[in-house]
Amino acid sequence: MTPKVERLVNLTIALLEARRPMSFAEIRRRTTFYRQDDAESARRMFERDKDDLRRMGVPVEVREIPFEDDVGYIVDRSTYEMPDVALTPEEVAALALALQASGGVPERLALAKLAARAPDPADLEAPADTRVSLDTDAVDELAEAVVRRMPLQFTYRTANGQTGTRHVDPYAVVQRRSAWYLVAHDHDRAAQRAFRLDRIVGRPRPAGQEGSFEPPTELDVASAVAGPDAEGVTVELAVDPAARWAVELRGAADTGRTHGQRPVLRLEALDPVRDRSWLLGFGPDVEVLAPRDLREEVAASLDRVLRAAEGAQ
Repeated sequence: MTPKVERLVNLTIALLEARRPMSFAEIRRRTTFYRQDDAESARRMFERDKDDLRRMGVPVEVREIPFEDDVGYIVDRSTYEMPDVALTPEEVAALALALQASGGVPERLALAKLAARAPDPADLEAPADTRVSLDTDAVDELAEAVVRRMPLQFTYRTANGQTGTRHVDPYAVVQRRSAWYLVAHDHDRAAQRAFRLDRIVGRPRPAGQEGSFEPPTELDVASAVAGPDAEGVTVELAVDPAARWAVELRGAADTGRTHGQRPVLRLEALDPVRDRSWLLGFGPDVEVLAPRDLREEVAASLDRVLRAAEGAQ
């Protein structure tokens, strides 16, 4: 843990445990931080840390202290902490099913805490046993760079396979449609860009000093990773039982029909370009029935993958 991250964590704990608003002088006394000889320098560091905490969603409040000239700072637990979660039997079952796929032990302990006062899970038909390996190291490293406001450089592979070096100021790390993105200012293009983490080759490297940039005050992370709007299409899919839960998770509905031995599900507003890789990921477990042009495109893509695999043997 870097000194700044440690400082932010301990400042959050101190403000959470305070029974009343603490003045900056009291924060200096009760923590091991902000003890520079220059009081103004210490105050500036504290103000930067306070702003960083607020950007990360920690509700640092400023309140008046009775009979004192200085203001106080505190984090209200009722605002900061997650409220009690009331889960239905179906929600408990869905969470258990998701954790069965990810196979995470710490996450299962978290589910146990959530479900301690919840009803017994509903009896859902579970898919075949699946394990997904998740590497969060890159996410952690980039999130730390965001907090420290540390410029980065990395090798990036575009969608067409070309690679090049990027020099960026990291603003935020966000997940969209099961993919992680880094939202950043791209110095090489002098514009804000979103980079898929699975296209970053190797590890990002520091490319400047800590605190050398300020994120935009009105950063819209959702718009940064949304991409251009595209007209969605209605898709009909023949789905194997092993993949049905994942397709229904995207909002698919049962049509009541079958194709061979498999049920036919209908999915509204599917992006035929961005969601094509999602369809391809199911392999033979999901067959596109309609629209015809998407069926042909997916079939052609699977054929190319098959031929490439045969050629590699």
